[in-house]
Amino acid sequence: MQESLEARLRRVVAGDRDAKMWLYDTYAGRLFRKLTARYGMHGYNPEDLLHDAFIFYFQHDSRVIAAFLERHSGRTITEERVERYLWDLAGGVVANERRARRKDSLRSVETSSLVSDAPGPERAALSRDLLGQLADCIQEHGRRVFLYSRLRYVDGLEPEEIAAATGWSTKATYKLKTKLNETLALCAERLGLSR
Repeated sequence: MQESLEARLRRVVAGDRDAKMWLYDTYAGRLFRKLTARYGMHGYNPEDLLHDAFIFYFQHDSRVIAAFLERHSGRTITEERVERYLWDLAGGVVANERRARRKDSLRSVETSSLVSDAPGPERAALSRDLLGQLADCIQEHGRRVFLYSRLRYVDGLEPEEIAAATGWSTKATYKLKTKLNETLALCAERLGLSR
């Protein structure tokens, strides 16, 4: 019987060398292609970013992998969810690299310039990818926060309309508005969008 994805990730957290090699073999190629496409032409070395990302995944007894498992407890863990999570963390590695470059007074590349400097079709793809990452990040902070963001900013409902549509109290709806603002600030920092 083939081992489940969750069981393999638990072995990564337990420090199993073979499980760590499996994680690298399974996801490194995909992450490398994404890192190359997104950051390679902007002065970043995708190999270094990939290396740093995997160091981050495995440091402190693979704490970030354990956090993923805890967050998805009771839910089906799919390769797509794992890949999206690892990609988000790799984005954090790039954000850290960006901050380090600023501290060293070297040239920095802001995410907004990555999008605005790209040719038309690439700009649209980068913008969609960035919006997708932002949506994923918001969703990680809670289903209700994500639903509130969709109802408010995609469907255009006012907080009172959201309360009426969902059955949430007006007070709870306004608390979600505050929580969404906090979440957006955290996600913007994580994705390198804050200045």
